[in-house]
Amino acid sequence: MAKPYRVLCLDGGGMRGVYQAAYLDIVAKRMAAKYPGSTMRDPGQCFDLIVGTSTGAIVACALATGTPLSQVRDLYEKHGSSIFPYQAWRAIPGLGKVIQAFGPGNKQGEIALRQVLEKALGQTTFADVLEHRKIALAIPTVDMSRHASVVFKTRHMSRLNGRDDNRTLVDACMASTAAPILRSLARLTEPDTGVQAVYTDGGLWANNPGALGAIEAVEICKDGGRPQQSIELFMLGSLPAQGGEEIKDARRHRGAFGWVGGLRILSASIDAQAVGYDYIAKKILEIRGGGSTAWRMPAQCPSTELQKYLANMDDARPHVLNALSRQAISDVDFLWAAEARNEPCAKAFLQAFAPPPNNLQVAEN
Repeated sequence: MAKPYRVLCLDGGGMRGVYQAAYLDIVAKRMAAKYPGSTMRDPGQCFDLIVGTSTGAIVACALATGTPLSQVRDLYEKHGSSIFPYQAWRAIPGLGKVIQAFGPGNKQGEIALRQVLEKALGQTTFADVLEHRKIALAIPTVDMSRHASVVFKTRHMSRLNGRDDNRTLVDACMASTAAPILRSLARLTEPDTGVQAVYTDGGLWANNPGALGAIEAVEICKDGGRPQQSIELFMLGSLPAQGGEEIKDARRHRGAFGWVGGLRILSASIDAQAVGYDYIAKKILEIRGGGSTAWRMPAQCPSTELQKYLANMDDARPHVLNALSRQAISDVDFLWAAEARNEPCAKAFLQAFAPPPNNLQVAEN
C-alpha cells in the first residue's frame, strides 16, 4: 500500500508547549529503543506537513528544521521565566491578573524569546526547510493592519508565489506567539519588500490548526497528482484544562471586569476552537474519502493539582513545567497501551515514527 500523507498539527497554549515537546521527544526515543540498529528518522521527518500555532509554531519549526526536541524543552524549562518575567508575582492570587493586565514584562519577554529562538533556529527560512528537509510547513498568525488571518507557509504547491520563501522561522514564531495581553505584538520587517508589519497570535483564529492542516493536505495531494493518496492527520494539544463556566443570572451582565480584562474571552475562544476544528478537520477528510482520517491524540485527564495551573498559559514555574513533562510521559504510556489494543490512532501515529520497512530490527522484550 502507498504510504499515507502524514500531517501533524500542534495547538497553541503558551508554556504548555513543553508538554508537546516532551511527548514527541519521548515517543521518538522509545521508538528508537524498539528498533535498535535501524536507521531512525528524526521526529520531523516522520511527517510530510507540520502545522503549528502559537507555542505549537515553536515546536513545529523545531521539528521542521531537525532541532532536537530536548533543546526545545530547554527553551521552556530554562528560559520560560525570562519570556514571562515576574513569575513569583504571577503566582500570587489577584496580583498575577494585575501583571497580565498591565504587561510590565512584555518588552523584555519579547527580547528573551527572540534570543532563544535565534539560538535554536538561526536564520533558517521557509525556503530552506522545503529545499533541505522536504517538509511542508504552515504557521498561522493575524495581520493587525487588516485584522486578517494569515498563514506563513513553504512553497509546497504550484499556485503559491513564494511570498514566505525568505521569511525566517524565528519571525514566523514571533508573530504566531504574540498572544494579546500576555505578550507584545510582533513587529516584523517583511522579506523582500522591507515594509514593517505588526502581527498577533494565530490562536485568535486557529489555536487548533487541524482544519487548516486538513485543507492544506488535500490541496497538496491534489496539486502533486496524488488525489487518491490517503491522509493521516494527527492533532496534538497542549493539555488544556476542560473549560467552561456555570453562570448565575447576575453574572450574565458582565463587562470588562467580568471577563477579567479579556482573558476569559481568550480561554472561551481557545476551548471552542479545540472542539470545533477537531470536528471540521475530521469532516474534511471524511468527505474526501480514500481512507483519510483525522485524530486528536489521546490524553488522560490531568490530576486535580495540575488542573489548577493549566488555565495560566504564562506559568513558567519549574514545578509546573515538570508536572507537564510528567503528564506527557504518562500520556505516552497511555498511547502505547492504546496501540496494544489495536486502536487505529495509536497504531497509525507510532507507525509514522517507525524506520523504513527495509530497515526494521525490533528489540526483544
